[in-house]
Amino acid sequence: MMTTTRIPERYRIPREDGGTLEEFHYDYEGEKKRALVYLPREARSDPGRRFPTLTLFHGGGDSENSFFGGPEAASPFKPMLDCMIAEGTIAPLIVVTPTYYHRDPGSARTHAGDAMHLTETFHREVNEALIPAIDAAYPTIADRNARAAGGFSMGAEATWSTLAWGGQNIRYYLPMSGDFWAVSVKGGLDHTAETCDRLIEGIRSSGLTPADYEVFAATGTEDIAYPAMRPMVEELMTRAPWFTPAEEGGNLAWAVSPGWHGYEWCWDYLAMALPRFFPA
Repeated sequence: MMTTTRIPERYRIPREDGGTLEEFHYDYEGEKKRALVYLPREARSDPGRRFPTLTLFHGGGDSENSFFGGPEAASPFKPMLDCMIAEGTIAPLIVVTPTYYHRDPGSARTHAGDAMHLTETFHREVNEALIPAIDAAYPTIADRNARAAGGFSMGAEATWSTLAWGGQNIRYYLPMSGDFWAVSVKGGLDHTAETCDRLIEGIRSSGLTPADYEVFAATGTEDIAYPAMRPMVEELMTRAPWFTPAEEGGNLAWAVSPGWHGYEWCWDYLAMALPRFFPA
């Protein structure tokens, strides 16, 4: 287990020479869906270059705006990306933040409904519509080894579900503050072994091998997700060859902060995970 550290203050300072943030629309099953897309400054300065992609899933009741703080980039996330890229801590990358939720003709978000259903099936939209649309519109590296998916809270469940049932196009996973809900919400606590069984069964049924994915799981000791996430991850650590500790050269890293359930702790988790996924 690793202990996270807080991001340095310079990561929170906007940079004039940073990347850009824009709205993106794509179609899925007859519906117009919206996402935000971060493009590194290198997309402007080196137009022939192609970039890896990170897709981030928001928490319950939130939206595609939540990680970035909207198109105006009101959160620390964009300045952090700009700084890490400029300092050579991570490779320049494209970041996409979609939403599970459907919209009415007035673009108002509807009620979440069955959160488990939304997250366990969202990998279909990601693989069938979002990834192809992003690859067609932006200079991505169209290869699973250059793609990562992560999420916070409900988005962490979507991340685990994508690994289980939709990992054919994505290599790296960052579940933050959430366990896998295939058996039940908080199944990591109440049905630990069965939850891990379902995850591995899904991975196996998708045709993946343990060499095909890497996971960086993170939460805080004061986080409401900690009681369910900790036993699940610790159990996964015993499930060789499907999961083995990163400290031993394996595919599962486990990071814990002193934090609570909020996006403000996601910046620390992202700052630790991204250099492992996409080093400069």
